[in-house]
Amino acid sequence: MNKYIPVIIALIIIVGALAGILIYTNVTRPTAVTSTPSNTTSTSPTSPQSSNAGITIYMVTHGAPTDPFWIPVIEGAEYAAALLGIKVIYEAPSTFSVSGLTDLIQSAIAAHPNGLIISVPAPSAEAPLVEQAYQEGIPVLVVNAIPVPSAVPNWPYNETIAYVGQIDYDAGVGLGHYIVTWYEQTHGGQKPMNIVIFNHEPGQFSLTERIAGIDSVLQANGIPNATVVPTSLNYAQSESIMASYLQDHPNTQVIITLGPAGTDPAVAALNQTGLAHKVPLFSFDYDNITLTAIRQGVDIATVDQQPMEQGFLSVVVMFMYIKLGIAPAEYNISTGPFIVTNSTLGLVIKQNALTSELSSYLKVGGDPNGIYRVPMTTNLTAAELLSMISVKVIHHKGYYEIIIDGERDRSLSPLLYIQFTLSQLIQTITDRITKIF
Repeated sequence: MNKYIPVIIALIIIVGALAGILIYTNVTRPTAVTSTPSNTTSTSPTSPQSSNAGITIYMVTHGAPTDPFWIPVIEGAEYAAALLGIKVIYEAPSTFSVSGLTDLIQSAIAAHPNGLIISVPAPSAEAPLVEQAYQEGIPVLVVNAIPVPSAVPNWPYNETIAYVGQIDYDAGVGLGHYIVTWYEQTHGGQKPMNIVIFNHEPGQFSLTERIAGIDSVLQANGIPNATVVPTSLNYAQSESIMASYLQDHPNTQVIITLGPAGTDPAVAALNQTGLAHKVPLFSFDYDNITLTAIRQGVDIATVDQQPMEQGFLSVVVMFMYIKLGIAPAEYNISTGPFIVTNSTLGLVIKQNALTSELSSYLKVGGDPNGIYRVPMTTNLTAAELLSMISVKVIHHKGYYEIIIDGERDRSLSPLLYIQFTLSQLIQTITDRITKIF
């Protein structure tokens, strides 16, 4: 056992690095997500003027914390707030809920902030609130989701500053064209006649627009509309629904998911049913699982709307309006769509690497007693979570390189926590190293 001592000492030194993989700040998230920059003052020459400190912007979206897509949006908003020296309060329902969203918007208006940023997945329900904010002198900006004029003619565009995001109908059209062209090129000119779309948030307006855009392309090419199968934000439940559908519909030729909350369980379902690389997957947005699936050829392409840019730009545009009265010349500030494939994957990975350290929403954390809290929505125990850690040891000349990796469960949420101690962490990895040797 003595020969393992140097390895174990090295292990203890690098436990902090492992914490960065699996450990997150212990924040209280009762019925809504609330996130503010932890520190907006500095003596650095690049610090924002102290006069900005009194500016508060509320960002209220439909982005449930169980949906990994929204983490970069929050990161971008917080990063902009930190640079500008202002406060941004992010709120969202714990699950997709129109009433939950409108309640939070109503509360934000009651707080009378300097500015209000909202997403609009439910135009009819939100229009009166936009008008109320306008009457009360609160500038409103829309991010991520907005109705196209033809869909909701009476939407109060003139009472909002701008829209930052992609037009989801156009994104659907773009992906639809890509799917048809790709399938014809790889299947001898044949068209995909059996397409399924798994919708993880049924009734969500922007996802409905994406489906409509896809179907418009299918119709123009003589292809039947895609079959839409509702799933949910529950990973295990969605995986089960998808696997059952694929087993019951062996003629399925194309799978489409509408976001990482759908893509992640779809990848698992394809692996579970043995259909990975046999039935092509196409998706919207991305997380690490999506990017890995693209690299492996399981996911052919995804539509990137650059969520971090949405969070960042929406705060900057609102700040410019509040501070200087400047509104953008063009109402739509487009952040997408951009098709990510194997050939463009490197660019996306590079962007992720450059922004991965910016978040004050998810940080390495632990209390003084050495108890680490990991947010979970599943019933995993601490032991089960620790079992997800993999350890690889490479023997170099004169030293050992220990590579520690952790797999983040896709149902992570800041709502519930399980905990484990540092000693548990060390013992788990020590056991793995002992087995390797």
